Amino acid sequence: MPFKKPHLIPWTIVCLALLGSFKTRAEPARLPGGVVEFTEGAKLFSNRSYPVLEVPDSLAGFSFLRTDIESQVLLECAKSFTVYAITPVEHPTNSLANALVSQGFERLEIEPFQLFGTQEADLAGVYRKTLKPGEIVETRKWVVLLAREAFFLKPVSLNWQKNDGEILYNNIQLPRVWPPRTLDPNSYEPIPVPYLEHPPETIDISVGRQLFVDDFLIEETTLKRSWHTAKKDARNPVFSATTKVERKNGVCYLGNGGVFYDPAERLLKMWYSAGELDGALAYATSRDGVEWERPDLGLPAGGNLVLPQGGRTRGDHAGGDNCLWLDVQTEDPSQRLKFLTQRDPRDPHWLATSADGRIWSSPVPAGKAGDYCSFFHNPFRKVWSYSIKRGTKHGRSRYYAEAPEFLTPGAFDRSVFWCGADRLDKPDPEVGDSAQLYSLNAVAYESLIVGAFSIHLGPDNRICNEGKFPKITELKLGFSRDGFHWSRPDRRAFIAASRTEGSWDRAYLHSTGGVFFLDGDELVFPYCGYSGVAPDGRKGMYFGGAIGLARLRRDGFASMDAGDAAGTLTTRPLSFEGSHLFVNVDCPEGELQAELVDVSGQVIEPFTLENCETVSTDSTLVEIRWKGGPEIASLPDDPVRIRFRLRKGSLYSFWFSDTPSGLSDGYLAAGKLGNSSIVDQ
Repeated sequence: MPFKKPHLIPWTIVCLALLGSFKTRAEPARLPGGVVEFTEGAKLFSNRSYPVLEVPDSLAGFSFLRTDIESQVLLECAKSFTVYAITPVEHPTNSLANALVSQGFERLEIEPFQLFGTQEADLAGVYRKTLKPGEIVETRKWVVLLAREAFFLKPVSLNWQKNDGEILYNNIQLPRVWPPRTLDPNSYEPIPVPYLEHPPETIDISVGRQLFVDDFLIEETTLKRSWHTAKKDARNPVFSATTKVERKNGVCYLGNGGVFYDPAERLLKMWYSAGELDGALAYATSRDGVEWERPDLGLPAGGNLVLPQGGRTRGDHAGGDNCLWLDVQTEDPSQRLKFLTQRDPRDPHWLATSADGRIWSSPVPAGKAGDYCSFFHNPFRKVWSYSIKRGTKHGRSRYYAEAPEFLTPGAFDRSVFWCGADRLDKPDPEVGDSAQLYSLNAVAYESLIVGAFSIHLGPDNRICNEGKFPKITELKLGFSRDGFHWSRPDRRAFIAASRTEGSWDRAYLHSTGGVFFLDGDELVFPYCGYSGVAPDGRKGMYFGGAIGLARLRRDGFASMDAGDAAGTLTTRPLSFEGSHLFVNVDCPEGELQAELVDVSGQVIEPFTLENCETVSTDSTLVEIRWKGGPEIASLPDDPVRIRFRLRKGSLYSFWFSDTPSGLSDGYLAAGKLGNSSIVDQ
């Protein structure tokens, strides 16, 4: 469904308001517009004409820093002082009252007033907090900051090399203020990935297989990187409308739904919408992902329906969009199934949990946003990450929020701009519309986060409705090593819309919660596609939705390749745990060898190329050995580099393992068929 702007006049960006002189150490030149007296009629923003409508007597004499309407600037307290904040008290979309309280602000007994806008929901309240040196405030939407004392703020350093925050599993160090609040929603440039520009001096590779999806691991190489796309299963679609409910419009819809392997029952479990976009929430199971069953759940909705259809209205039914996550790592059985849904657009999105989908917890309001929001678990940082749909200058985009507990009230309130489509996402040549980011699902796989970007290429909904055919969305990939910044080097469709009339996946492709699962040596991507044709022959933009599979070699997103002439790849300095070195390689007619090198560039005896046993095979798991069987575990704890030498082959990944079987301790996306854990251990 298209993004709909709120009917209420929106509050827009932050003003910094203050009493007394503006200190030069706050460097106002970095925030356009300057300091302005806080009076009725004053222009609030440097690039908009919106005036201040009302100033309470208690705020008379204050000044404010007039900023760009889209400004997001981090400011650090240099000297203790009391700061006040203004935000709408009851606005269903724009209030940040809960977020302020969670940050230690207290609400003052000042009558709400009309700073901006004309609706009753725009009435603003006043909050207060005493900042200590080092605490952070920010210019952002829907908050006005004030001060009753001298004003001491300075811009926060954005030098990634001087980060002083959390250190991740791979030795990436985050800035103290996280998530970042500095990305520009008005830009159509690719978002920078700072950890690729400034990687750690030593990269810890103790967790998971190490994939060559970027240059994070590579110090130098003469190998050539190739990108690989998924291959659609010849049996597609593997799941289509058969029940009376589904055949209403011929729709079995993953948007976002969820597909996960449950090791407790040794089953794949799928949650989807039945009959139409706003259909009932339904459930199916499979042992292989190809043959599916619809169990009778014995619930009031009937058959395999978890929640009845209710559409975009208030109630306890399935929502207009639903995202589910099977949390096999939770210690609370009642929260094993996690659920995000949107019902009435006037209300916030809702969060709930259940042991099995039969009895649900009381819903918790996450916050207001557009449709097709989703979430994922980042196990590397033990947080739940929310993928929030909002509109920007460039159309449908994504905002990001995170919380350690899934059921966090107002989780969306602290969202920051995350990403959108950019100039490298080329328009469809037959349509010509600029690309937009329709939805974004993600999952932890081995040592990184894999994101499925649903890129919208048009045409506009009006044209599709009139022509009775589905709009084009197709799936592209991104990769993240910090859970926020995305590297997207390959802009081809990973799973493409066929664009062929009569095809089951002609257009409107969607990923799902969980993104993909593992089946042996393959990664399997469930996806939804639309034909635009219902079982009775009716045509429409949202008719004829079915589910198929696309497959990829394990770790097979990218490979480092060599031809007849041998090439080398040398890693950056690495730290690791484990005594066995493994690779995923395809070189049955070639050869692969490796040697270990210290930080000074000296080869470590006896782990030399000359002493390395040659690998000539096609295998997703093969051990690198050296003659005489020297023990890698005997090496000192100093960082090492690995230098691979490859001829006539493709190298996909490498890792160290504690076991001769090659277990990686990495994460297995939505699970691996037959595996007892979500972790490869």
